[in-house]
Amino acid sequence: MPQSETTSRFSHDTPALPKRILDSLIEYVATVRLFSRNARLFLTGLCLTAINFHIFMLLLNLYLKEFGFGEGDIGMVNSSRSIGMTLMAIPAGLYLSRIRLKPVLVIAVIVFGGLSFGLSTVTGFGEIVMFGVLSGMAFAVFRVSSGPFFMRNSTVKERTHLFSFSFAMWILAGMIGSVGSGQLVVWLSEVAGDTVLGYRYTLYFGIGFSMLSLIPFAMIRSAKPSAEERRLNLSRSQLKTRWPFYAKVFSVNTLVGMGAGLSIPFLNLYFRNRFGLNADTIGVYYFCVMASMLVGTLSGPLIAKKLGLVRTVVLTQLLSIPFLLVLAYTHFLPAAFGAFVIRGGLMNLGVPMFTNLAMELSGNKEHGFVNALLMVAWTSSWMISTALGGEIIERYGFTVSLNVTVVAYVISTIVLFGFFKGVERRNVETPGWHIPDGAKL
Repeated sequence: MPQSETTSRFSHDTPALPKRILDSLIEYVATVRLFSRNARLFLTGLCLTAINFHIFMLLLNLYLKEFGFGEGDIGMVNSSRSIGMTLMAIPAGLYLSRIRLKPVLVIAVIVFGGLSFGLSTVTGFGEIVMFGVLSGMAFAVFRVSSGPFFMRNSTVKERTHLFSFSFAMWILAGMIGSVGSGQLVVWLSEVAGDTVLGYRYTLYFGIGFSMLSLIPFAMIRSAKPSAEERRLNLSRSQLKTRWPFYAKVFSVNTLVGMGAGLSIPFLNLYFRNRFGLNADTIGVYYFCVMASMLVGTLSGPLIAKKLGLVRTVVLTQLLSIPFLLVLAYTHFLPAAFGAFVIRGGLMNLGVPMFTNLAMELSGNKEHGFVNALLMVAWTSSWMISTALGGEIIERYGFTVSLNVTVVAYVISTIVLFGFFKGVERRNVETPGWHIPDGAKL
């Protein structure tokens, strides 16, 4: 065949890379535009509430450290919030699938804001733990409602994008909360003449953001649950037939949560203790990692279309492991910063993918329960591992805890692939992967 004909045929059959990227972006935007009005309002409220959550995530440990609490006590406070979420998740999951969700969202935001105020105001260790448990319970109601809400207000066509976009909004809120709150602590500390008050007033500022979410949540036109959703969500026969699937999703999330809880909640203290950084610099670091997570999350559906949900989660978790090892052993700040940013983007890309996978493999009446089960798996393991992680870090340093995290991530990735590798099928007519209709484990 002549060279010119070969070149012409190759050019015709293989689109240029920029064109493929442009086509993918056009398709992505078109799918996002399919989001319902309710879904858009929920995403807006989610972003506002998440700003408060991320401000607390960044600053609470540092705030408690200023009081003189050690890493062990700080780990117990983090654990207390997970205890509350664990206690409330299953009851909320069973109940929320059977009622309108709009009133629940409004009440949960108000209660969570009030309890967050208490958590950031009291000074006794016992009182802090108590408010940690109660605020975790209130937050669990809000988080568990998201799965049934998305399934009720979306179609199969845009659902993967909706789960990823909701996680992206969560991350975007983290970017806003991280970079702004660190600077605000410094400024308010100078104004108040007290570092502790600087932290406390910044936490109050975050609570104000969560109260703003009442506006979009109040505008939601709450859809009634279907007749199937209103049936009893958990029965003996259901447990007997579906326990293998429940056990699989629970075990995968438990292993990841166990590993993460040993070190991830303490990375702000990692940069403070190992490198001597202050709150505003750590806030900038968290802004950068949130930006990395945002890019990763938004690209998730595009990657999942090529690789499938299962392979996307497996690949990104494995790729994050070398960067955890860098964090464990390096004392060179640029290397630690780079590993921190890249690991965050890779590991969190798969979170909405696995949630979406679990929801697609569930029946309508199971959505609330399965979403709660995922949350319980995460929070119960986090509850144990954060308390343990704080003690390990206080006694042995960050290297040991980060290495145990690596082991847990490797095991969880192997288990996930072994359990779910066969649930997706490659499309014959169009490129990509899909879960066959009615597929259940």
